[in-house]
Amino acid sequence: MPGALNLTKPAHLLAKLEYELQNLAADHFNSYAAINALRDAFHLREWIWHGCLEHDPALQVVIVGASGDEGSWRAWINQQFPDFPIIRDLCNGSKHFEDDPKTNVQATSRAGYGSPLYAYGSGLGYGIGGFFVHVGAGRFISVANLIERVLGFWADLFKQFPRLG
Repeated sequence: MPGALNLTKPAHLLAKLEYELQNLAADHFNSYAAINALRDAFHLREWIWHGCLEHDPALQVVIVGASGDEGSWRAWINQQFPDFPIIRDLCNGSKHFEDDPKTNVQATSRAGYGSPLYAYGSGLGYGIGGFFVHVGAGRFISVANLIERVLGFWADLFKQFPRLG
């Protein structure tokens, strides 16, 4: 799979995702690191499909359980990591998801005094910082935690199937 700027295979994008998470951990309000990490996590799905699985039905069977198309791969990802659609919504609709009834995301907020999270009485407690996603029914997800979990998901997949890297 050809790439750009020395990012030529899925393992390179996984390393970039980890780098962006480290930047976000250093500053929980670094929106550049947050969106870069979310985009890397989202694009890994495509890089793995097009770079590894699309033309290797045998590897598809080993990982997914059956050979199929990109839609099957996407469905498998969503089944294995149920919050992946939130990542998709944040990447694809960051400007307008609030107006789209099909999205999982209702709003994003910064934690802290004076934020909508404080007003919602979310029970986050004092000293909690960073970005949060409101996905409905009073459910808030920490963006940093979401990125940590998806990084773990991808890293585990790469460990289990080294051919992906």
